[in-house]
Amino acid sequence: MDDRTVDLIFAGSLKSLPPVSSKIVRIFTSSTFTDTTMERNTLMAKCYPRIKDYCREKHGLEFQVVDMRWGVRDEATDDHMTTELCMREIKNCQRLSMGPNFVVFLGQKYGYRPIPTYVLSSELQMLRDELAAGGVDVILLDTWYKKDSNAVPPVSVLQPISSILINFNNKRVPKLQAEDQAVWWDTLCKMQKLFRKASLQLYNSGKIDKDSMHNYFMSVTEREVINGVLNVKNTKNHCLAYVRYINNINLQNLKKASNFVDILNRSLDNEASKLLADLRDVRLPNKIETTNMQKYTVEWIGREGLDNETHGEYLNHFISHFYKNIIKLVDRAMRKEDSSAQGQIVTEILQHLHACNNSVKVFHGREDDLNFVENYMKNGSDKPLVLYGEGGCGKTSLLSKSAAMCLETWFAEVRPTNIIRFLGTTPDSSALTPTLISICQQISYNFALPFESIPDDLVPLTAHFKQLLTMATAQQPLLLFLDSVDQLTGIGTENNKVSWLPTRLPPHCKIIVTCACEEVNPEVSKEYDVLRRMIDSEENFLEVTALGEDLAMQVLKLWMASAARDLSNYQWRLVSNAIGSCSLPIFVKLVFAEVCRWRSYTKPQDTHLASTVMDSIMMLFERIEKQHGRLLVFHALAYITAARSGLSETELEDLISLDDKVLDDVYQYHLPPVRRIPPLLWTRIRNDLPNYLSEREADGVSVMNWYHRQFRDTARERYFKNMNMAMYFHSMIADYYLGIWGGGNPKPFKYTEIQRHRFNLADREGVADRKVPLQPLVFTSVDGSTKRYNLRKFGELPFHLVRSKRFTDLYAEVLFNYEWLHAKLNCCPLQAVLADFEDAKLHVNKDAVRELMLVADALRLGGAILGTYPDMLAPQLVGRLLPEAPHNPAVASLLKQCHDKGKNHCALLPSHHCLHTPGGPLKYSLEGHQFAVFAFRLSSDKRYVVSISSRVISWDLSTSDLARDLCPQLEGIMQNLELSPDNKWAAASTNNSVSMLLNMLTSEYVTIENPLDEGETVRGVSVLNHHMFIYGPNSWVRFSMRGEHQETVPAPDPAPYDEVTWEILSMEFRDLENFQLIMWSGDLDEDRLLVHYKKGGEWVTPLRCRGALAFNKGWNRIYTSDPKRGYQISIFELNEEQLCWEKIQELYHKETDTAEAMLQLKRGKKDRMLLATTTYSFVVWDFDSRIDRSKHVDESKKKKKDDDDKKEEEEEEEKIDDKPEKDMSLEGIVLKLPRTIRNISTKMTLSNSFMISNNNTYAVAGVRKSLYVWSLETTQLIKVLDAHFGRIVQLEPLAVGSWNNVITSSIDRTVKIWNIDNIFEQVHKIDRQELPIDAQSLARDQRLAATVTRSCWGLWDTSTGHLLAQLADAPLGAIVTHAVITPSGENVITAESGNVIIWDTQEKQVVFKEEQKGVKQVLFLEDGAKFVTISVELATDNIDNVAVANIITRTIPDGEKIYAVDYEVRGIGYRSAVVSADEHHIVAPGVDKSSRDCLHVLHSRTGARLHRIPIKNSGIKDMQSIVALPHKPNWVAVVGNDKAAILDIKTKRLVRFVPRWNGACTRDGKFGLCAPSRGGLDLIELKRGNSVQQLISRAAEGVFSIITMFSSDDQYVFYYHSGRKTLRVFRTIDGKAVAEYRAPAEVTGVASAHGGKAVTIASQDGCLTILNIEDPHA
Repeated sequence: MDDRTVDLIFAGSLKSLPPVSSKIVRIFTSSTFTDTTMERNTLMAKCYPRIKDYCREKHGLEFQVVDMRWGVRDEATDDHMTTELCMREIKNCQRLSMGPNFVVFLGQKYGYRPIPTYVLSSELQMLRDELAAGGVDVILLDTWYKKDSNAVPPVSVLQPISSILINFNNKRVPKLQAEDQAVWWDTLCKMQKLFRKASLQLYNSGKIDKDSMHNYFMSVTEREVINGVLNVKNTKNHCLAYVRYINNINLQNLKKASNFVDILNRSLDNEASKLLADLRDVRLPNKIETTNMQKYTVEWIGREGLDNETHGEYLNHFISHFYKNIIKLVDRAMRKEDSSAQGQIVTEILQHLHACNNSVKVFHGREDDLNFVENYMKNGSDKPLVLYGEGGCGKTSLLSKSAAMCLETWFAEVRPTNIIRFLGTTPDSSALTPTLISICQQISYNFALPFESIPDDLVPLTAHFKQLLTMATAQQPLLLFLDSVDQLTGIGTENNKVSWLPTRLPPHCKIIVTCACEEVNPEVSKEYDVLRRMIDSEENFLEVTALGEDLAMQVLKLWMASAARDLSNYQWRLVSNAIGSCSLPIFVKLVFAEVCRWRSYTKPQDTHLASTVMDSIMMLFERIEKQHGRLLVFHALAYITAARSGLSETELEDLISLDDKVLDDVYQYHLPPVRRIPPLLWTRIRNDLPNYLSEREADGVSVMNWYHRQFRDTARERYFKNMNMAMYFHSMIADYYLGIWGGGNPKPFKYTEIQRHRFNLADREGVADRKVPLQPLVFTSVDGSTKRYNLRKFGELPFHLVRSKRFTDLYAEVLFNYEWLHAKLNCCPLQAVLADFEDAKLHVNKDAVRELMLVADALRLGGAILGTYPDMLAPQLVGRLLPEAPHNPAVASLLKQCHDKGKNHCALLPSHHCLHTPGGPLKYSLEGHQFAVFAFRLSSDKRYVVSISSRVISWDLSTSDLARDLCPQLEGIMQNLELSPDNKWAAASTNNSVSMLLNMLTSEYVTIENPLDEGETVRGVSVLNHHMFIYGPNSWVRFSMRGEHQETVPAPDPAPYDEVTWEILSMEFRDLENFQLIMWSGDLDEDRLLVHYKKGGEWVTPLRCRGALAFNKGWNRIYTSDPKRGYQISIFELNEEQLCWEKIQELYHKETDTAEAMLQLKRGKKDRMLLATTTYSFVVWDFDSRIDRSKHVDESKKKKKDDDDKKEEEEEEEKIDDKPEKDMSLEGIVLKLPRTIRNISTKMTLSNSFMISNNNTYAVAGVRKSLYVWSLETTQLIKVLDAHFGRIVQLEPLAVGSWNNVITSSIDRTVKIWNIDNIFEQVHKIDRQELPIDAQSLARDQRLAATVTRSCWGLWDTSTGHLLAQLADAPLGAIVTHAVITPSGENVITAESGNVIIWDTQEKQVVFKEEQKGVKQVLFLEDGAKFVTISVELATDNIDNVAVANIITRTIPDGEKIYAVDYEVRGIGYRSAVVSADEHHIVAPGVDKSSRDCLHVLHSRTGARLHRIPIKNSGIKDMQSIVALPHKPNWVAVVGNDKAAILDIKTKRLVRFVPRWNGACTRDGKFGLCAPSRGGLDLIELKRGNSVQQLISRAAEGVFSIITMFSSDDQYVFYYHSGRKTLRVFRTIDGKAVAEYRAPAEVTGVASAHGGKAVTIASQDGCLTILNIEDPHA
């Protein structure tokens, strides 16, 4: 393809387009039938399956063979369609095939020479006259040919045989059939002679040319060769020819010989031989390249002549030659195929341009609509245009025509870039992400921008796309035409397929989209409704209606004329009646297809038209069934309809070949050479369904599916009426994708009665290999280097197993199958994996649901990690589901597979339950924020939650999917968040007074700097559908949705309460005329409040109150503390005439209510309740008395009389049925917090929230880090749940429909959703410490570990992961800095609050304690019999930055001091000391007398100072640390930034430099590690520092902290990277990576455990996780 063509394609030109390259290799095999049976059967059995596998695995291509000689039924002969079908198929192969498309086999037989099916009536008349003139009887021609005047010009048609010889197809009565067949072959012979005689005479007299004459002499095979080779330009890349000569054919055995040569009257047919010789030996070799032609000469042997046995060598050579040559042509074509990004997108664009052209060709009329579109294209509208209407109304054609008009006329004077996509018709236009990428590539190409800058991730990709639209200019406008936006699929778009569309277009850019809208079908119109909300303007919507009778008839006549057809007057009247009842284009098209088949002599009873789309499709199906056999058509169309996303041609052929019901029908009367369906049969059906089946991409393959929804609905109606039938088809497809009969496994079948009778078969059953492929999860190349995932299997198998109710297989193969889950996670988004579970959940029986959902929820909880690290599947499932395994056999089997097979993907597997288990109260944890989540809001339909920190993240609550993640570059942390009533806008402000307005549908946002007067900070924001407000202490500002300033308003006058100062606290708007504004003192200790309310544009007299307040839903009541009644709540009602508030009711809760501050009030659902937060409790007022109080614990029996009177008045007002216990409705139900816990106010009127669950069973509150649950039946606190690691910031109820949930957000950066119904489900608690773990120490002889957190130390059992104890000497306020466990595990040495303490681990008691302040390090000597503590105390007058370090050595467990010694160190930056390998020396970095860095060498037994070694001896300027070498007692390494030096502490000399070493080394001292903080990891040898193995390549990832070490047995290298948050494990011996483990929280330490067989990870969330190293190759 030349550059000019590529440019035109990218610009969207519709002129002179090259053909599209395809994903199919399709060869037409041409040969005579009887003489090549042996070769063709051998190819079918031995060669085609190999080619098929090669194409599929090497190139991802489908391989198809069209062998028209096989499976031709008598019915095909009957209607004389074979020749025409052959020619059509050759065209298809040439159009579709990648590489080879035509193979011819020629022998010594010229073959069948039919008479023409169609003859121009004028030519037939000439032939007839010529014969008649010679006195020949032409009655035969007059009988068998009928004139069809509906053809233009008229054509005479050869009549179906059985219309005259009625028993020709009557297989029931073989005798009669044989008679009629004999008559026909005799008649045919006579007619051949008549035609040849007449045409020869006409040619000789010059009335017709040679080709016209040859038409009556030619064989089918020659006609194929002419079309397939002789008329082809480039035979070298597309055609192969095989010629075979047989010597010494035995003509004595005429019956056998006639299979190989043409026989006429019991001798050779010389005319045929001449014609064949000319074709085979002259014309073919002259045309085809010698490399593409192969000749064979073989001998005639025995009675059969040719046989597999006798000619095996020839066959083997032929097959291998055939295989090699086909492969050669395929490879050659694929090499030419531009597989670059540009090449792929050229293919993609071309498909759409061709589709556009095809639509334009048949478009007529609709001038008004086109004018409307032209006006839009040329006017100033900055929004997209939407064409909408019901299915089949012609939206696509109108869109295509508009695109063509833009190029031809509307924008003819400039160079528009036309971007056309028919969404859902190609692989890359079915899902949103690939579609957007290809659109961005197309725009980028036209503006010469690089493809590399196009992001892959949907959120930045959408932004990039909108940015690219701004490139448009007046000279090069950008025009986008997107058909069926509602057909897009892809993650994050299930509920909103159109949100990515820009709602404001830059200049010179226009977008037209089409979208279905049907009043009777709201599901179909969903996207249309969203578009209506997004694009708020009537003139941007155009309804595409039916054509109307006149236009429909006019269009039909034009189509008929271009098809060169006409109708009789009677037939036209029928058409007119039908179109009168329906004029949708889809119906007109169906009518057109039907009437094109009518001939002028068709009987009236056969010309019937339906009056609705569905009926007319039913008629079409019925006709095709009649024509091609009911069973075959039924099953073929049922398979396509049953498939989830369509089937490829190959898959369909395979499925039918496995379906013995069809094969028994097709092969009733003969035995096939290979038990498969002849490809021709499906080809013929497909030819009768032109344009109704579309080719689209699914799972990387080109599949057929119904183009219109109406076809699918009709097919379901017709074929799936019977549920058992539907299950049969689903089950067959499931078997196919399970690969049960693949790879040569023969499938049994029963012979039909007729077959047994005809072929004298003794057996009732046979078996046959159906030549269908294996279906592995992954195709791996022979050398194992490349992988392709079997996406078709992932897409289809679960769907069919569910629908065929094969749940056992579904569990074993899919839902509880580790390899399936792992492979699918690797190539599909998590949502696709979860969708299988969700789908199964709707169909399986109730008992199985829990187990399914355990796995699904475990995947969902791990979603954030699995999305990036699918290899973490096994550790995630094991870490979460271990506690559930004992009671759930399917889960247990899955975990066993995780262990056995998962270790190949990640060799680190948790040895204990260490991750949150699903099924308990926690439903999802929504992660993604990098800072505390300060606010979240629910959309009004409770479908989405929107949350803010430094980014705005929204999640879909039904699936826990991330719906939107946006990081606006704002200064500060966002703290206030509000959503507009229609959920289209979100507004937020930061602690730096910057505000943001975000369009939730499109992710576009505007930032607004502080608009208030100087010195005022932004206190909050409020947002309506068309306005946004920002307020501060003294004023508020209104903005438009584009961020334009509209007005600034000062705070209202506080009179009559203006004796004190007031500031605005919060504002809430209903609209511009109705809003409330609360003012406060500006000081949390002074809790006075003032309520201003503007109603209908007029201010109501302000209400003075205190503490907290709440409005009811209608804003005509306020619940608040009346300053006169302490903190008791009163209800005030709005007097609408006088515009003031009047107290109407007082509420009570208990004795102490006046003393306890009211911190927050919230109204309950439908104003039935009021919820209050006070300092020590939560209070509920239940106005409708829905809560049963019979079991409540009453604190005060004393009731005041006057209260009762008031209640009676209240009851009259409320018109409540008069029942005595109802007066409790004014009494608050008090839910007390435990003694030591209290509520605090975070902001005036805001405190800890609580909610009442559905059916008023529980109250749930979030206090500190926990959820507190009270029973409303007894008011007792019944449960406290550990909810978060940080303080809970916000809690909201989420009770919609059957959901009974609560949402919390926290300082710990997560939003969590809790299921209150599961509040008492067993919570599998994970042991963790309150604070982050700072350090860990592991015992050698016992499975114990000691961990340090700031307030205590923890003792862990590393075999179970349990925290045995959290200990500190002082119960409160201890500060623990060190905890080290002895090798034996019997004692732990800790440094706590200035003391050194020895603990006995068995008793968990202190056995020794002594003061030693400022401990920096604890070391063991003599296998833990002694320990050394080093402490540093800074002198107060630390002038020279020099301090003294004290070394004290004591015994264990008595703590007896052996010696104390000190040395000088720098005042800051303590560096750890080391003990030499033989334990004779302690070497400590410090300074000498003149403050230069040195190493102090001390005797470890006596503490004697031996000497100092100046660091400068080592040549290291920047000492980071020192290391004692394990194999040389006198060697110590000084480690610098990029190298290390080894010193000998005896001789004080430098031994050698080791470049790049970080100090970690193996026990034999041979190998070390190099791990720069910028990235990369190498295993180096310590002689010269050369790299032995590069474990991680160097990629600059920024500077991060890294933990790296060898395992204790040196078998493995551990590498933790804080940027990626992953721990990687490599085998030391060969450098192979065996695991990459992504930790759920920030890791603070890694240690080798259990003799190198495990690793422990200490983390920020206080957990210690023990992971076993399950190395699959160890």
